[in-house]
Amino acid sequence: MKAILWDMDGTLVDTEPRWGEATYAMTAEMGRDLTPEVREKTIGGIAENTVRICADHAGLVLDDAGVRTWVDRLYMIVSDLFLADLPLCPGISELLRDGAATVPMMVVTNTYRTLTDRALSIIGADFFTGSICGDEVTVGKPGPEPYRTACDRLGLAPDDCLVVEDSTNGMRSAVAAGCRVLGVPSSGTPVPHGAVALGVLRPNRRDLGGMSVADLQDIWGRIGTSAVDVQE
Repeated sequence: MKAILWDMDGTLVDTEPRWGEATYAMTAEMGRDLTPEVREKTIGGIAENTVRICADHAGLVLDDAGVRTWVDRLYMIVSDLFLADLPLCPGISELLRDGAATVPMMVVTNTYRTLTDRALSIIGADFFTGSICGDEVTVGKPGPEPYRTACDRLGLAPDDCLVVEDSTNGMRSAVAAGCRVLGVPSSGTPVPHGAVALGVLRPNRRDLGGMSVADLQDIWGRIGTSAVDVQE
C-alpha cells in the first residue's frame, strides 16, 4: 500500500446526518416531504443528481439554471449545519495522525470545493497531500474519474492505493478505477462486487476505532488484486 484515499462524507466525518437534514429541508422547500426511500437514492451521489431526484419527487421540472439554483440552496443549508457540528467518525483522528507520518493520503469526494475546504479546516487539511472534489471532475462518483484522478496526482497505480469508503456509489467508483476498496458501510448499505466490507476482514467490527495504518496495510494486502479472493 503506497497511499490511502479517503472518502470524506460518512467516512472521515459523520456528515451524512447533516446531508440528510439538508436534503429533507430542501425537498420540503420544493413542495413535498422527502421519503426515506428517495433519500437513499441520493446518498453518495453528486449534488446535481440529488437535486434532480428530489425535484422529480416533488413534481418540479428544472432546467440547468434551476438545478444550479437548488444546488446552491442545498449547499447553503448543509454549510450552516457543518458549522454547528461536524464530528469525526470513530478511529479517524488516530488514523490520520498515524498516516500523516507514514503514507500519502488524499481526500476524494463528490462534495464541492467550497464545502470540502470548510470540512477540511475542521478535520485538518495538513494531514492530506491533496483532495479531489466533485466540481473538479467531469463525472463524479459512481464513475471512476475521481479516484483515477487522485491516483494520477500521486503518480501511483490504482492497485497501489487503498480506498476507504462508506457509500455504495463511492465503493463502485473506486472499484471501477482499479483501486483496492475497503467498505465501512452503515447498516444496510450494499457493498458492491469488487469491494470488501470491514466486517469480512475484521469480524464483528463495524468501524475503524482502535485501528492503525499497519492494520490498513494488512487489509490492503488481504484484499489483493481481486476482492473475490479474500478469505475471512
